[in-house]
Amino acid sequence: MTQNRDAWMLQQVLDQPEVYDAILVTADGLVRAFSEGLDQDRADRVAAALAGVQSTSSATAEFCRAPADSWQQSLQQFKGGFVVTIRAHDSTYLSVATSGAADVGQVAYRMHEVVDQLGREMGSEPRQDVGSPT
Repeated sequence: MTQNRDAWMLQQVLDQPEVYDAILVTADGLVRAFSEGLDQDRADRVAAALAGVQSTSSATAEFCRAPADSWQQSLQQFKGGFVVTIRAHDSTYLSVATSGAADVGQVAYRMHEVVDQLGREMGSEPRQDVGSPT
């Protein structure tokens, strides 16, 4: 079970108007932190989905003639809301869910500010295989 001790990092993003929830996810889909509006099971499901979205976004980088590792941000729009995902660190992504009335430009700007402020705090070391030689 993931401990949510790092949820404090999300508070500055959650203070934005029309923001529902925030989650910090590792590149391999593990939850680092999540807002109070999510429980552990829902956070785990969202994290797995977001890792897939980020992976797909990176894989399509060549479509705009960019290197595969150059992904910076994704925006998903739904009836009634948005999901904004940004690179928080080399191996970590910050995602925010908003209502349809949110100013997603302002929300994304604030997300980038928080990432700039917290820097390494938002990073995660790559996962090691259990039982692998050390």
